[in-house]
Amino acid sequence: MKPLISIVMATYNGEKFLRPQLDSLLAQDYPSLEFVCVDDASSDQTWAILQAYQAKDARFQLRQQASNQGYMATFEKGILAAKGDLIALSDQDDVWVPNKISKLQEALGMASLVYSDSELIDADGKKMGQKMSEIKKQIGYKTPLMYTFGAWAPGHNMLFKREILVTAFPFSNFVTHDYLLGFAATCHQGINYLPIPLVHYRQHESNAIGADLKKSKKKYQSRQERNARICERMKILAERCPNPKEARIFQQLYRHFSGSSLLDRIQRFALVFSHRNNMLAYKGKSAFGNFVYPFKLLFGIY
Repeated sequence: MKPLISIVMATYNGEKFLRPQLDSLLAQDYPSLEFVCVDDASSDQTWAILQAYQAKDARFQLRQQASNQGYMATFEKGILAAKGDLIALSDQDDVWVPNKISKLQEALGMASLVYSDSELIDADGKKMGQKMSEIKKQIGYKTPLMYTFGAWAPGHNMLFKREILVTAFPFSNFVTHDYLLGFAATCHQGINYLPIPLVHYRQHESNAIGADLKKSKKKYQSRQERNARICERMKILAERCPNPKEARIFQQLYRHFSGSSLLDRIQRFALVFSHRNNMLAYKGKSAFGNFVYPFKLLFGIY
């Protein structure tokens, strides 16, 4: 028998695109599924649509927030209600290919999480001729250190084991839920990547988190604000990492990224230089680029 997989969907005013996504969930060829849908106090017909699907298929489990809590709190509530040992997250506006779940379950293996490529579609459902792998570097992650300077394992195309929730929960408003889930997976048995598009990832003006086709950079009020956010993220990683060796490295990074003395600069340079191939894996730099990058930390935070 195949293990039960819980598909958790967070919805909010999603009536425009919701039905095609729900239909694609029902079309999955994986034989053992439940659908946990949590609505974040929608004011349109989203809740009525969910109730109509539940009336037709008993696998739908519905929850509704009393007031709007945001998508991360809504996903967290849905994950807590899930019964499966394997969990997949669903946006309300994408369309999944019929074998998405079965392909991910096969590719998961001994890893704690697996994610796939996805293909972009526009608001009308037309293919845009672009895959996420052409926009973001998509790789497997085998150590928490690979999450130091950024990573990409998006929630809309991941499947993960329940075991990682002990590290990922509670979600934080400071970093995204899929970032924490991915980081938690690297603290257990790592992340596999399946280079096959299994999601039609819809791009429209109301995306909570889109593909960032314009590759916009985060804007901060000041360099101090940017540095403070970097340090806060380092603190989160240090506090969450259950592996003593990596946790100690994150603690040292937090301490030396928080300071501005020459000694702090030298220490953070030395730490990153020693672990540069893992810490900089997502950036996709050459060996020379990995060698040069830590020297920037002698003069400021990246």
